[in-house]
Amino acid sequence: MTIDLFMVSLVVPDMEDATAHFTGDWGFALAQDVRHVSGHRWVEIAPPGGARLRLVEARNDAEAAVIGRQAGGRVAFFISSADFDTDLNRLTTRGVQIVEAERHESYGRIVVLADKYGNRWAFIEAQMEGPR
Repeated sequence: MTIDLFMVSLVVPDMEDATAHFTGDWGFALAQDVRHVSGHRWVEIAPPGGARLRLVEARNDAEAAVIGRQAGGRVAFFISSADFDTDLNRLTTRGVQIVEAERHESYGRIVVLADKYGNRWAFIEAQMEGPR
């Protein structure tokens, strides 16, 4: 079987704010912004060469309640960089918050970041093979 995870949904409070945050602060590309036949707006963003995030605007209290805690407070997303120091500096200069200091693991350096909604992101130095 050959399968590939190419997109995940991320519930956000406001589509415009989230799009600006991830394209501006994180440097992700806007891959798609269309109105689906269902009437829902589909906004997809992606880091260069990475899987897409489909931003989904919360429509009710239950959906709004998971914003920032979509993985129960644990790391929800894992991204890697071939130029760890430069990319980390670029992210933090743009206001991305470090929530766990850098540490060294068997697979490389890692720091945990948070988006403006509180979702946690593991930022990992790309090496031969990370944890899978």
